[in-house]
Amino acid sequence: MTTRAAVAESPSQPLAVDPQAATVPGIDPTTMTEGDAGRPASRSVTPLLAPIPFKNSQLGWGLVLMAGAIHRFDADTTLKPSTGAIGGFYTENKSWGLMALEMARLGHDTWRLRGALTHMDVRYDFFGIGEDAGDAGVSVPLGQTVDVGIGTVLRRIVPGFYGGAGVLWMHTTVRLRDELPPELTSLDTDLGETDLFALGLQGEYDTRNDDYWPTHGSLAVLKGWFFTDALGASRQFQRMLVGWSWYTRLRGERLLLATNLNAAAASDGTPSYLLPSLGAGRFGLRGYTQGRYRDQVMTTAQAEVRWHSRGRFGAVSFFGFGQVAPDLGGLGEASILPAGGLGLRYKLTRQFPMHMRFDYAWGKKENLFYFSVVEAF
Repeated sequence: MTTRAAVAESPSQPLAVDPQAATVPGIDPTTMTEGDAGRPASRSVTPLLAPIPFKNSQLGWGLVLMAGAIHRFDADTTLKPSTGAIGGFYTENKSWGLMALEMARLGHDTWRLRGALTHMDVRYDFFGIGEDAGDAGVSVPLGQTVDVGIGTVLRRIVPGFYGGAGVLWMHTTVRLRDELPPELTSLDTDLGETDLFALGLQGEYDTRNDDYWPTHGSLAVLKGWFFTDALGASRQFQRMLVGWSWYTRLRGERLLLATNLNAAAASDGTPSYLLPSLGAGRFGLRGYTQGRYRDQVMTTAQAEVRWHSRGRFGAVSFFGFGQVAPDLGGLGEASILPAGGLGLRYKLTRQFPMHMRFDYAWGKKENLFYFSVVEAF
């Protein structure tokens, strides 16, 4: 079981750049964004080719290259389409990865099938576990090789509500890239080789009028992953995620309000790299380096005012807060970690309201610049 690192205080971090891009995979497959297929299109196949430069506070400068297609299994063009893609990324700290994914809608969107295969070799800094470790900001340089296969099947139960199951396999090796810093007196970060296998239950309720830039409706997501020692796996633990986003118009079609509530919890025995953390995964809280604040329980709340011109440009203002704690009872004593910021938007295509986003966010210890595609929630 992972223990908490003993750390010393250090000054806050300077301005960094962190895109939190959906196109840059994280090491936590249970929070891997499954993507959105956008609004309906009249064409049966729309090619995708996206070379995207980025700078990440953990990985440095890098480039993502995605190639794929928005396509249809149904002839009905009033339905949202499916999406398939392959891609890879490389960064200046020599992290790299390859991925392939398919998000299929079948039977007039009665069935939603999603699958992904990923191989990554990433280098990042581990800050320890718990609020005190995040405040101290002392990190250990780690390298991690990750192979992941994940698949889910969801069926429409009533209009807007989908339920189903999933399976996940993960093989990973974690290694130290350098000696421990002198501020650390002890550390246990699940070093070595691990095989993980999980069965999952999932549900989602989606009434958004658009996946990329919704003006009304909501999206609720519930996921439970149950890791077992079956098929040669070496760990048993559970991980839960619940999130809810709500969208409404404030004035006409151009001024909107988007809100998000998010909570995640992991049981004893969860590897450190799969513990919930601020700033990581779907609905990540901007203003916090991914993984700096992590523990067995995490909650966040966010709100964003969105404005868009009649052309391609838009702007946003956002604020929120988060907490991490060793258990649910510890949330009452945990500090509230505030975040806020401003951003600009540029619409990439005329057909889909997909945006390039530029966000400047501030948190408790650092300020971050985000350069990404698609919205934070």
